[in-house]
Amino acid sequence: MKVVVMNFSGNVGKSTIAAHLLKPRMNDAKIFSIETLNQDSSREGVDVETYKGRQFNALMEEIILEQDCIIDVGASNAEDFCQLMRQHKGSSQKFDYFVVPTVSEKKQIYDTIKTIENLTEMGIPRKRIKVIFNKVEPDDAIEQQFELIFASASQKKHFTVHPDWALVHNEAFENCKELGVPLAAILADKTDYQAQGLAAKEAGKEAEARRLIKLCLLKMTAMSAAENMDQVFEAMFRQKSEGNSA
Repeated sequence: MKVVVMNFSGNVGKSTIAAHLLKPRMNDAKIFSIETLNQDSSREGVDVETYKGRQFNALMEEIILEQDCIIDVGASNAEDFCQLMRQHKGSSQKFDYFVVPTVSEKKQIYDTIKTIENLTEMGIPRKRIKVIFNKVEPDDAIEQQFELIFASASQKKHFTVHPDWALVHNEAFENCKELGVPLAAILADKTDYQAQGLAAKEAGKEAEARRLIKLCLLKMTAMSAAENMDQVFEAMFRQKSEGNSA
């Protein structure tokens, strides 16, 4: 499976979604980052291959030979990326899905709709364009909070969306970014940080004890994030339903 993650707007969590939601659930797929100005998925603690927006031919040469890959398109390169797909007839067909992350701020929602319209103008079918809601709270009413997105999907029927495609805000992502470690590595770590923290406290090493307990808490939040991402990935890519637009 080949997935493009993009939005004309920044600060929607594209790189987080590429590194933490998609990569571990796509056979550890390679990430190709298209970025000129902003920071890419490497900040999430994963290896990436970085290209500038105009290096489209070089990018296509690489991804055509990959079974699974993720293309993380930075906001500063998104419009160029769309333009280059138009210039390379049939190139958009090499990608299975276009995932468009969004958050609840108005600018990002309007940019999300603009992004979708650009993809639609290239003839990309509805079922291959998927909107994912990011940084939501557990009690958010998704269809109300993202009313404009659902209304656009209902009226134009040119992309797929579902209230279950929502990633809950979780501090584990920021903590992983600060540590430069992918969420998958935190989940795979079998260290008993609670036991080590207690031992450090008994030894009078208060600062070390605090550090270890923070790692213990990070693993707890990471487990919650992983459970949420498992559910979202399953709903978006593996269930028979392709989402609805109402």
